[in-house]
Amino acid sequence: MNIKIAVCHHKDGLYFKNAYIMPIHVGRAVSSVNLPFCIGDDTGDNISDKNKSWCELTALYWMWKNLDADYYGLMHYRRYLSFTRSDGYEIFHDFNDKIINNDLSEANIENECKNYEIITSPVWNVHPAGLPDHIMSGYDFYCMDHYQKDLDIVIEIIKKDHPDFYLPFLETIYSKQTFFFNISIMKKEYFKEYCSFIFDILKKAEQKIDISSYNTYQKRVLGFLAERLTNAYVTYAKRKYKNIRISTKGILALAEVLPVSEIKLPACSTDLILKETIHICLSFDDNYSPHADVTITSLLNNTNPNQSIHFHILCDDKLSNENRLLISSDRGDNVKFSFYDIDTSLFSSLPLNRNYISVNTYYRLVIHNLLKHIDKVIYIDSDTVVYGNIAELWQEDIEDYTIGACLDEGGLLQSRRLLLGDTHNYFNAGIAVFNIKKINETYSDVFKNYMENYYIYNERIVLQDQDILNLTFKDNSKIIPLRWNVNSRIFTFNELDRKYNKQDELNAIHHCGIIHYSDSKKPWKKSCNHPLKGLYWSIRKESNRFPLSRKEEKIEVIHNAKFKKGIKSKIRKLIEKFKK
Repeated sequence: MNIKIAVCHHKDGLYFKNAYIMPIHVGRAVSSVNLPFCIGDDTGDNISDKNKSWCELTALYWMWKNLDADYYGLMHYRRYLSFTRSDGYEIFHDFNDKIINNDLSEANIENECKNYEIITSPVWNVHPAGLPDHIMSGYDFYCMDHYQKDLDIVIEIIKKDHPDFYLPFLETIYSKQTFFFNISIMKKEYFKEYCSFIFDILKKAEQKIDISSYNTYQKRVLGFLAERLTNAYVTYAKRKYKNIRISTKGILALAEVLPVSEIKLPACSTDLILKETIHICLSFDDNYSPHADVTITSLLNNTNPNQSIHFHILCDDKLSNENRLLISSDRGDNVKFSFYDIDTSLFSSLPLNRNYISVNTYYRLVIHNLLKHIDKVIYIDSDTVVYGNIAELWQEDIEDYTIGACLDEGGLLQSRRLLLGDTHNYFNAGIAVFNIKKINETYSDVFKNYMENYYIYNERIVLQDQDILNLTFKDNSKIIPLRWNVNSRIFTFNELDRKYNKQDELNAIHHCGIIHYSDSKKPWKKSCNHPLKGLYWSIRKESNRFPLSRKEEKIEVIHNAKFKKGIKSKIRKLIEKFKK
């Protein structure tokens, strides 16, 4: 059986090939990188130079025009079909024996092709990221993420030039279920028909769609439209060919780990000292007290010992007097603590939809009132290690803005979910500089604005107060350097759409200011895979205000053992990664 499955690559990295799977360099005609393990999509009849708007379709076109096979398939370097399971989404880190000999084995690929004429990725409900209950039509989903006019252009082209596909396309686009990624495998006769269909439509759409003002993401419009056309073709084939056998397979998602932590973090200078007092705000309860202690201890370790610092702790009765004393005592003559007890009823209507987040996250929504006697304050989450001199962050100029914060690790995705658009700079509120003076000058009662935005957008609120702050300050926020919020996905795996790039990540690490353990796998959890989890433990043990429990001692030993075992190889991989 002659099976050709192209796996699209555009940069160096892990790859896999066997008799049926072949890596292909998409957009090679306009690429500056050399991928010797790939064939190119720029030979024979090709559209390789259109890759920036046609995406993986340049590989599909090349296969259609230049290869002869019994079955044709398309996958991505980050997403493969699993030939051992019909559904699901599994993350993997390397091509181990299971992947090679089972999920992607030649025998299993051949067996599936013998049993089915068309194989696609799983069919899922259509909903915004993080809102699984907010089921919507494919049409509405496209209009939320992209430009409605482009989809309408395609609908008109199909209606006029491909009437047999018109009703299947409407059925597909108004359905509330779909498969994604332009991943499929098709028997030759269906593949040829499918390609004739989609490329005729997309070439005509290309002539009608003006992308000159689109950003880099939206310029991939023809790739986005093709996902809908692929679904439509499968619907059409189901209706036309009564005995056609169609199946789905689960997705294997390659986690591109950036082993950044294995490079030595920059030495911190404590030389900078400011004459004014630096105001810091945290909010935590007894459960988070040991972790907040790590944040506070690391901050003080990396600040000039003569710097005046005032910690403002927003809390409630779940922070005991004992822990208040423990966290604040013996910090030095220049360090002051104030505790503010919050009326929790203010937030009774607000959701808590992440099990590692408490009501304390909302307390920053009353900073403007509790701390109105000061002009500004740096808010820091308690799952952080401060690695740089906080005086440098204090000097960030946000005089003309209500808030200063770093871009979020999935900012584009979150902006689209909240209908803020791709131009909005969605920020992560875990570390933020609040311009209290500006907030109180701009808003008569900003808390009312917070709640107003929550009630209006409550069906789209996923990231608690962070969403609320982004909605409220959407026109009055300043993006500060990413070094002040070096999030977990920079070090591990990030499949989310974001505004910052690889170079921004590298700059953030080389000038690291604050490490933010921003996902659910915190360093004190056994499941934590953050390469800098050992830094948390070293500061925790150094402080010793909150001795490790027996369970924590076991987790710390496991983490440090794994860290030491992999350090040499990871340093080598890191250096190689960022040379490219």
